[in-house]
Amino acid sequence: MHKNLRAIAYSMDALIPGLYLWIGSFSFRIGGLPPEENYPGTIHDFAGFALVLPGYRIYTTYKGSYC
Repeated sequence: MHKNLRAIAYSMDALIPGLYLWIGSFSFRIGGLPPEENYPGTIHDFAGFALVLPGYRIYTTYKGSYC
């Protein structure tokens, strides 16, 4: 999996504030953190958008599981 998609999955899973966008193998993120080495998460949608705000608020088009 693309390194940045994995970072997006990790950041969304951990509710780390940021702006995330992915379309196929293209991904864009502002904020978030690199995933831990043993983080198994992935994104299962071809395209999506997520906005994670402080205070554990997340707005996303992604409805699947990160694992």
